Amino acid sequence: MFKNFVFSLFVTLSVVTYSSVGYAAGGTITGLKMPGQANSFDLILPERTVKSLDGSYAVAEQFIRSTGLHKSLSLLLLDSVKNDELVENAISQFGFPLVKNTVVSNIKDTTNHYRQDWVSLLASIYSEQFNSNTLRSILEDGENSPYYSEFVALQGKMDTAKILSDSNIFKEARSDLIKTLKKNFRS
Repeated sequence: MFKNFVFSLFVTLSVVTYSSVGYAAGGTITGLKMPGQANSFDLILPERTVKSLDGSYAVAEQFIRSTGLHKSLSLLLLDSVKNDELVENAISQFGFPLVKNTVVSNIKDTTNHYRQDWVSLLASIYSEQFNSNTLRSILEDGENSPYYSEFVALQGKMDTAKILSDSNIFKEARSDLIKTLKKNFRS
């Protein structure tokens, strides 16, 4: 049951990523796959997290790690570079298998480097959106939580991928990834 809950969170994040970041079906690099929400305010969340008074930040951080949502950085990075001119040119020059392996490997390295900052950003988003009792209930009871339906409904309204892709953490991680890929694909 908990696996179904985690899977539904990944599906939600993937759908949001798909629609918000412009996932191009049938694009040149659709074979690149990594192994493997946000407030509706107009302001981008500050990069420094603010710990909530009701303890929901700590629960949100546990929630992010336990559900695997911390892996969303790799999905967003992949989506942002898969149709990049650099990657397209590298495929033409070096072939898809080599480029795929290089991109996936570098995304893993970049994700590992930014993991704690990414978890903190996600925990800030979730702790502002949900109190500790709600998050704990969903974490412990999954689909049986009395808050689950409300949680899922709110996920559809939140534009997490947009907020995350507009964050300074994502921009810095993407910039580092592109720099590394440029070094890897020099001819």
